[in-house]
Amino acid sequence: MGKSILNKQSLIFLFILGIIVLGSVSLLTYMNLNDQNSDHEFIQETFQRTALMDNIYAIVNESETSRRGYYLTNDKQFVTDIVNNRVLADSLLKQLRSNSLDNSNQLANAEALKPLITERFALFNDGIEIQDSKGTNIKFHKNIFDRGKIINIDIKNLLNRMKKEEYKNLDRKKELTESSSQFTYYTFLAGIIASIIIFTVAFVSLIKKASHTFALENQEISREELEQIVKERTAEISQINQKLYSKVNELEKMEGNLKSAAEQYRKLFEQAHDAIVIFSPEDHKVIEVNRRACDLYGFTREEFIGLSLKSIWKNIPQDEDNINHTVEKGYYHNFQSVHSRKDMNEMLMEINASVFNYKGKKVILSINRDITDRILKVPV
Repeated sequence: MGKSILNKQSLIFLFILGIIVLGSVSLLTYMNLNDQNSDHEFIQETFQRTALMDNIYAIVNESETSRRGYYLTNDKQFVTDIVNNRVLADSLLKQLRSNSLDNSNQLANAEALKPLITERFALFNDGIEIQDSKGTNIKFHKNIFDRGKIINIDIKNLLNRMKKEEYKNLDRKKELTESSSQFTYYTFLAGIIASIIIFTVAFVSLIKKASHTFALENQEISREELEQIVKERTAEISQINQKLYSKVNELEKMEGNLKSAAEQYRKLFEQAHDAIVIFSPEDHKVIEVNRRACDLYGFTREEFIGLSLKSIWKNIPQDEDNINHTVEKGYYHNFQSVHSRKDMNEMLMEINASVFNYKGKKVILSINRDITDRILKVPV
């Protein structure tokens, strides 16, 4: 009698252990899925902040162009443009500060950027007032022009530091995500295997115990009682199977959500405003490009992939030095290079490059922006 109770307790323990293992695996997978969603939001916020930084710098440059236009033509429309840009810059600064509340370093940088922007627009206003009262004689404007150049450099350097910080945080997040995904994958497999073994042992033990009990008690119980016991045991097994099926369905749903997250990352890559080119640093051959890169350079995706970047570089030695610098430092921001399109027209590109692992291989991700028109529009 004591032996029978011990066997029953052992079976209960095995079933509870199996359920605990399945529950733990499901919880871990759910937590990993939440991390994936969090990573997706983090990437979106990073791109939003860097876009705000680019827009702020573009507004300062546009205001500088308007100031030069007023200096040359005395057209009051340029003054109106500067006033409007000041309002827009203040709005973008507020958004940047609001989006940086979770990062103390970036929040401090945003606070440091505000007085620089304020001072730059104050210099614009001072120059306009001097021009209105004393004219365009360069001797009255030289100090303001010189101070403006210094402030522009400070603004550009601070924004570059902020963008560099964003990219570093993005790389760290990417490494943590990859490690977490691998850990979850192996833990999931181990948990499923352990659960199958536990439930198999419990099921076999239950069948053996039931067979032994039926053999011993066959003469003491009626056929109706025996059928009732079989029904009860079958119902218990059916309930266990239903729980197993439910867990499997949950895991399949989680796997679908993970695939959906991967598709979202791909959409972000394809819908980026700038050209993105992934290539091998050893032979400079293109591995992947987004739609904007194909439109900008005039190649189809099939033509672009496998193409050596040397065929579109105008200064190969200088660009090879840039690639070597990127590999050595792990990143290289805001350097310029002259590229040619498929139709051989040349473009002046502003490039941000960084090194990362893509499908188990070290590659360079290059974000290329065509600044040809922007440079041509700057007055000499």
